Amino acid sequence: MVFLLYLLLPVSCIDKLDFVGETKEGQLVIYGLFTDINERQVVNVSQTTATGLAPKGVPNAQVSLLTSSGGKHRYFSIGNGDYELYGVFAVEGQSYALEVVLDDEVYLSKYETVPTLVAEDVLSFAFVNEPFRSEAPESVFTVYSETTLPATRDPIYLRWAVEETYIWPLVYLPGTGFPPPVPPPCFISDVIEPNRLNLFDGSGTSTRRTKLVLAKRMVDNSFLYPFFVSVKQLSINREAYEYWEKIKIVINNQGSLFDIPPAPVFGNIANVEDPNETVLGYFEVAKTKVTRIYTLRADVPFYLVDPCQFFPNKPDDSYAAECKSCNARAQGRRWTNDAPDWWKFD
Repeated sequence: MVFLLYLLLPVSCIDKLDFVGETKEGQLVIYGLFTDINERQVVNVSQTTATGLAPKGVPNAQVSLLTSSGGKHRYFSIGNGDYELYGVFAVEGQSYALEVVLDDEVYLSKYETVPTLVAEDVLSFAFVNEPFRSEAPESVFTVYSETTLPATRDPIYLRWAVEETYIWPLVYLPGTGFPPPVPPPCFISDVIEPNRLNLFDGSGTSTRRTKLVLAKRMVDNSFLYPFFVSVKQLSINREAYEYWEKIKIVINNQGSLFDIPPAPVFGNIANVEDPNETVLGYFEVAKTKVTRIYTLRADVPFYLVDPCQFFPNKPDDSYAAECKSCNARAQGRRWTNDAPDWWKFD
């Protein structure tokens, strides 16, 4: 959902974006991704706020997935404008649309067909000292993919999303008397570099193999223990690719004295009764391939300090909150005490 925040940024290259009018407070923003893997399917419904502030989630919408065969599946609100659907996933060759009902207004996306092609990703990583957030060298973790396209002339459009998951053991404080049980570890997940849009157009090139930088992040004590990177390759339709290309132009624009005011990037969702209403966002349907790679502490060439190392004579209340609480360590990121099914390493 983070990408939608960039709809409020200043833009240049206006002739390339087909913008009409300016972004105004209260405009509806709808984004949904529906994939062919059995996972949590999510839609976000929000409204734009004052320029420069994040859209505000809309919790009272009725959100449904429509199928080309006449089916309808209801999403359920989990707060903050997020709606979830479980146990339903895209089927190759089928088409799907999104319906959102809000204040007696019906918003409908165009039907999107599940693509048939995916590419092969071979992941690698590197730890280097280089400028990242500043001009001075920093300890940086970089994820690469060597991607091989299928041997076909059929067009393929790709987008990648990258997520991290690492384990964080809580400190065991035996106390006095009967010892308490060892606290379960935290498995903390977050998107790496959410403002990076990784796109590839394989329709107009004879190149069947390419190497891409998919994500970078600062090295910190998250790498003390096994650290997994999950790369979700999304094979999308041409219209979805063109939408994200426009968003990418907005993101990459740094602004200047000659830029026009913020303007919307139109997607594939419209008000059924009022097509002139500006509705931002997109509902995309993707064929998905997930590839993972992991690091261990021995892979990290930098010195890492464990802030939660136990010392027998150290008072219990002197340990930081992140050492005693998964919620404190996660700081708003997703976390669980249960290891993911794929949490396996040598």
